[in-house]
Amino acid sequence: MSSDDDFPNQRHHESARFSNPLLQHPELIEDPRACASLLQEALPLMELQPLESAATWWFYGTNFHLGTMLVSAWTARPMRAAFSDHRDRIALFGFGGEQRLRQASRTWRCGNGCCLLMAKAPCTMETSLSSAVAFALSDEQLLQAALSMGGYHQQPEGWQEILDQAHGWSPPENPSAPSLLAALRQTLDMAGQLAGYGRGLLESLQLDDQIHRLMAAMLLPDLREEKSLDRLRYRQRQGRDAFDELIDYIKQNLGSSLTLTILESRSHYSRRALQYAFAERMGCGATQWIKNQRLDLARRRLENPTATDSVGSIAKECGYRSLGLFSVDFQQRFHVKPSQLLRESRPE
Repeated sequence: MSSDDDFPNQRHHESARFSNPLLQHPELIEDPRACASLLQEALPLMELQPLESAATWWFYGTNFHLGTMLVSAWTARPMRAAFSDHRDRIALFGFGGEQRLRQASRTWRCGNGCCLLMAKAPCTMETSLSSAVAFALSDEQLLQAALSMGGYHQQPEGWQEILDQAHGWSPPENPSAPSLLAALRQTLDMAGQLAGYGRGLLESLQLDDQIHRLMAAMLLPDLREEKSLDRLRYRQRQGRDAFDELIDYIKQNLGSSLTLTILESRSHYSRRALQYAFAERMGCGATQWIKNQRLDLARRRLENPTATDSVGSIAKECGYRSLGLFSVDFQQRFHVKPSQLLRESRPE
């Protein structure tokens, strides 16, 4: 719990009752329409109404970029909000008070330390004096995280059905819930602590990817079962993982298109996770590493040409569609023209 001294610019001392890590510099909004506009930047909000008179109602909130995610954080007097059907689903984490979300015929309650993930359908929310953060999650990102975590190459049966439901987690719910919820809260705490160092640092730490992984672990029992862990341990003992398989695929297909989108699909890594993995294990980005592999292959082919080989045919074989770009890249890397190396390598 925070003290009033932590909120020197806030007129309403009640707002200090809850410790919301993403409300480092909250904006006081007393007009419900302005409040709705703020939330609509991150969430599929249709309507927002205070549940008390305008004279006593207030809202402290902010929108916060966390990598690819835009998170809304608030502490507010009681209010009602209506959310529309949307391609993404709403995730809510409570830092105090109570939010009650109703979807279809069921009511979900979210208090301090509780997390909700709503189905992609209209829902309503009523709150007490409360504090929370909310963000939108796409099935695509959740599934990419889950496939990468589990080492799967295709989506197991039943996963989409699980995603199509609403889910709620609170500490007593299952043995893994307290630890996963604690990890989610720690990730949000870390984001709040590092916010002052700039958006670039948060993007490089990939905390949004960590949130997707934690949500996937809470959603999908397969990722928590021993058989999944056993499978990963076996692959690690064999010295193989999804990244190794991706490297094999790249080396076998240097003459084909190898965009980041294709690599994402083949590996089930997110784009930013791919870049991080290449930087960590290969010392450079994915695009640079692939270019180096193509140029190394081209050098070997130019040093051992067949009678019908030309610079153009070798460039195409190594994935280059532009002969001019190939010549520039080759000279920058090896400080010799590919045509000179080919002539030097041909038998007299």
